[in-house]
Formats: sequence, C-alpha cells, structure tokens
Amino acid sequence: MLNACIICHKKKVKCNLARQHPCSNCTKGGWECVPYQRKRKLYTNSLSPPESRAPSRERRAPSPAGAYQIPRPCNAPPPEEHGAVPTYRGRDRYLGRNASFDEAIITPSPTNNPQLSSADHQLLKDQGAFTLPSERVQSELITTFMEYGHVWTPVIDPSWLSGDQTSYLLLQAIFLAASRMTPRPNEYGQTSEFYRRAKLLFFFGNEPDPLVSVVSAVLLHWYNPVGPETVSTDTSGFWLRTAESIAFQIGLHKEPAATDPQRGLRRRIWWTLVLRDCIISAGVGRPRTINLSDSDVLPPSIDDFPEQDVQARTFPVYVSICQLLGNIVERCLRRELFPEHQRSLENSLFRWAKQDFHTISGPSLSYSLETRQVLVTYFANLIILERPVGSDGPLAARSLLCASFIVGIYRDFLARDELCRLGPAFTFYALCAGLVLIPAYRIEALWETANEETIILKASLQILSKQWGSAFGALRALQKLSEDPPRQEIATDEQIPRLSDETRPFFEGFNTRWCRLWGPIVERTHERTASVHGSLRSILDEYASSRPWGNVPHPGLISEPLDAMSGDWEGVGFDWGGSWLLDSSL
Repeated sequence: MLNACIICHKKKVKCNLARQHPCSNCTKGGWECVPYQRKRKLYTNSLSPPESRAPSRERRAPSPAGAYQIPRPCNAPPPEEHGAVPTYRGRDRYLGRNASFDEAIITPSPTNNPQLSSADHQLLKDQGAFTLPSERVQSELITTFMEYGHVWTPVIDPSWLSGDQTSYLLLQAIFLAASRMTPRPNEYGQTSEFYRRAKLLFFFGNEPDPLVSVVSAVLLHWYNPVGPETVSTDTSGFWLRTAESIAFQIGLHKEPAATDPQRGLRRRIWWTLVLRDCIISAGVGRPRTINLSDSDVLPPSIDDFPEQDVQARTFPVYVSICQLLGNIVERCLRRELFPEHQRSLENSLFRWAKQDFHTISGPSLSYSLETRQVLVTYFANLIILERPVGSDGPLAARSLLCASFIVGIYRDFLARDELCRLGPAFTFYALCAGLVLIPAYRIEALWETANEETIILKASLQILSKQWGSAFGALRALQKLSEDPPRQEIATDEQIPRLSDETRPFFEGFNTRWCRLWGPIVERTHERTASVHGSLRSILDEYASSRPWGNVPHPGLISEPLDAMSGDWEGVGFDWGGSWLLDSSL
C-alpha cells in the first residue's frame, strides 16, 4: 500500500522521498511514496577519525569437527560487508507508531560512522594487542573456560570460535577469564597482559559486532584486581556497567522474537548481566543498576541452550538464587527489610530449595563443583536474611547451621584444590559465614568447632586473595574479630540455640556431613565433633603456624571487647568487600 502525499498528507503517514509516484488524491500535483523505512545505524565505539579501514578479524582455516579452532594471525582484511545490527530502539517504540518523528534525520552517514582507522590499527599492533599465545595454550584456556566458567557465564556462541573469522577482542577476553580459573595461571601467560590487550581492543573500537563487545566486557569483569575500597576502572562493577550500557543500546532488555536465530544467546547474555549485577551489589554493598521493571525478557529456561545438559539446567537455577540475593541485599541497604518482606523472601528461598534446586540435585550431581557453588549462595542468602544485630546478641540456630554448611563446602574446595575455580563472590560468602561463627566463641560447647571452622575460612580467603583483591578486606575483618571477640561470660551448654520446627525444613535434603554444628545444635549431642584430618589438616596447620590469626585465644582470656556489628568499626567510609554487613543501622 502507498503512503501519504507529501503535499496533502491525506493519509497522515510519514513519507520517504526516496521513491515517489503521482498522487491520485491530490489536486495540487503532489506525490505519494512507498512505505517509510527506518534506517539503522551501525555500532562503533571507535575514538578515531574516519580513515582507511583496517582488519579487525582474522582468516582461519577450518579445523576438525568438534575441536576449538585456533586463529592464525593474518593481515588480510575482513569481508567488506557486515550484517547490520540494530543498536537502538527507535523513538516510535515509546512515542507511539503514529508519532510524527523521522528517524532518518538522525541517522549518521557512513563517513560519520567510522571503523578502526589505520593509525589506530598500527598502534594496537605496536602494543601487541593482536599477539596470541601458542595454539596449545589457546586450546587449553578455551577448554578451561568452557568447563569452569561457561556454566556461570553462558555467553559464547560456538560459531564465534569455529567459523572462518574470530574476534581478537573475544579471544583475549576468554584467555583472561580462563586464566583466573586455573591453578597455574602464569603457565599460560600473565593475566594482566591478556587484560591489557583486550582493554586496548575494546576502547579502540576494533570489534564491529556489538554483541561480541557486550560478551567481551562481561568476560573482562573476571579481572577485578583490587577490592571495592580502591577507586579503579578495572573492577568487575566498571566492566559490568559498560556491558549493560551497550546491552541497552542493542535492546537486550527486550524479549527477542521467537524467530530470531540468536534468541537463546541474547536471553542468556541478558540474564548473565542480571545475575552479575545482583552478585556485585551484594559484595560491595552498592545499588543494582538493572531494574527488571524496565525489561520484558522472560525468565531463563533450559530451552535457551542448544544442548539441554547439566549447564543448561544449572544456569536458570543459579539466576533465580542470585536474584533472591539481590532482592535481600537491596532491602537491607534501603532499610526496608520489614517483617512482611522477610517472610516473603523466606518463602521464596524455601520454594527455591524445594523446587528449583531439585532440578540439579540428582544423585549424580549432589557433590559436583557447580552444585556446591550454588548451595553456598543459598546458605549465604539465609544468613543475610537473618543477619545478627550485634556480636553480643542472641545467636540464631539457622544462621549458625548455614555458616557451618558453608565452611563444610569450603573444606571440600580446599581438599580438592578447587578454590582457584571460584569467582570473587566467594570472598563475600566466606565473610558472611565468619561473622556468624565468631560470636559462637562465647559458648563453651561450640568454641572449639567454631574456632576451627573460622580458621578454614581464613585459610580459604588467604588462597583466594592470590586471585581476588576483595579477599584482603574480608580476611582482615575475620582476623581482627576472631582475635578480639566480645568479652562475655561463657554460656552454658543449655544456652546453645535450638533449631525450631519451622526452620528445620530449610535444611532437609542437604548432606549434613558438611555441617559440623549439626550435632550440638540439632541432635543435641555433646560429644566432640570430628576434626579435620589428612592433607587438609596439614594445610590448616601450616596457616595456623604462619599467621598471627591462626591460633585464636580462648574466650575466657579476652579482655578487650569489640562489637563486630558496630557501625564505627574501622572508621566511617571504610568500604571493603562486604563491609556493609557490619553496619548495625541497616
């Protein structure tokens, strides 16, 4: 159907002057035109003026099926045609389809929308941004990421690694993320070098595909070399917000069409941004930047994955528990955790444990690395929801059991040398557990177990600090609080907190071997709980003998009180990972 005449405007529709026909309805010799086509602008984040186009991707020879193809540097330029990707939602989306606004007038011409200039390309080359490790190292790093990182960050399209071209930016970002998940990172090259190369490629606009830019920014957030007390543009929060900015531009917050070939990928990327936003908010005590009221993307599902395997079942469950974490922390930070909100969040956690978690807790998955990481997040949620108001306040049985469960899982991480596979959020979870266990020192029947479990947490944080700067603040807090617990008379065994019948279902179905406090608190057994032994015992003995915080004095000998929940602890404005947990005013 033809649109309106440019003179009489009889049909009141916008006009595109590219193709015109005489108007049969107009007496003034007007024209009528073909339907209006809104133009799309191409994505770029280049900082350079338009010059000759330089290669941003490399040609590769096909490799055997099922193997990750390793790119070989080549100076041949990429194809001239790139698929146009919509980078913004037109104003007619929120002004209405009948709004008289011509999108074409704001569409930049090709000369104003440059790709990487030859000068910038030469600079990147001189800086080694296109330098790649050996094919063996590339293959090992990609395999490491796909095995340990992709389950939490399922943002890689396999075709990006197996096609004729591979993005240098994406490869450097994958190498960076994988180097943070290996026990021998220096064997594959310096993590800081991978980060430096990827950062240069990102900010010089080397990558023309905005979806790859979003994914690369998400992977760069694995670097995070410093804690939140340091102002830096190299933190997880910075890269997450950078990825979110581009994601909103290309409409990832909108539910993709059912016919979109990238529908599952776009949904996975969006929900990865959401869960990371929740985790970072909890770790640093700062507001979330994504409001799901502004999004109409449906919840993640197993159908978003090409293969419905363990990773496909784990990701939706992990997203849901991280959303609950974000909701709880947001209520705490806004001082809105009223009793009705607490009941609602408790019910949500209970449903998650009985319904969502059940989908990944089969017999073959009960002790997998992925399942244990998900469980740590669940127990941390319960601790935060029942956060103590002070170190000398009443002890909550549910929180103590959650803390002991977390320590038991960390004990497994230590024994299996798996701490190197964990993200920075696990420094925050260790702090949550430690802040609950240290007040238990004042109960004589729990002191020895609580002391040993706190040492396990500190040993874990010491190892995590080799990768994540946020571990230093949590370690320092547990060190000081365990050395100077509050002065108080030692409670009798009868004052051991009891687990109520209402809260016991929160632990049903979980293996109590992780929880060394289960006997004295739930079963009311007074015999000494089994101590750690073997290789793990030697690890803890080494840390106890080499660290001043290793041997915690008996609470009866403490003379200087310290309120763990005091808002003045360490001074006003001291902002390390999880420091908001110490603010008694929240």
